Amino acid sequence: MVMDMPENAPSATGYSAIVSVAVRVSGNVPVRLDATNIGTPEQQVGLTLGSVLVYLRTVQTVRAVVEGWRSAKVAAESLGPARPISEQRAGLAHVAGSQVSALVRLGGLPTVLSAPVTRRPGSRVPSHVRIQVGPVVWEVCDWTAYECLAAGWLQAATLLNLPIT
Repeated sequence: MVMDMPENAPSATGYSAIVSVAVRVSGNVPVRLDATNIGTPEQQVGLTLGSVLVYLRTVQTVRAVVEGWRSAKVAAESLGPARPISEQRAGLAHVAGSQVSALVRLGGLPTVLSAPVTRRPGSRVPSHVRIQVGPVVWEVCDWTAYECLAAGWLQAATLLNLPIT
């Protein structure tokens, strides 16, 4: 996680902002949705994907993310199904229960980029698909993890009344 303090932030308040966060996922990733005030101007969906909690308020925002995840599908399919892999070998941090390590509020039209990353000889980092949504980078290590996360985004879209085609 990279932290940065904007120059104009009052130092007495201890202000800090997350510039970016990277999360490596493998296997079944827990997904949770919490919705409030759906159908009103105050609507909000809280989407927890593993250890990241994302707040979404508009159909346009979730549409951009869903389309970005769909564009990463072909690369994710090439990863294959979840396979037993030790957390230490994969460089994965163990998060028990539903602890949240990052909270992100997405708005507008977030940039969604994806690229396959091949494991380099001698590296502990496995092959994965890197999917960046705004400040969050998911390093998706297998098809199972991709499906879990993509399903979460689709459920959020459904809650915000975005027709899924």
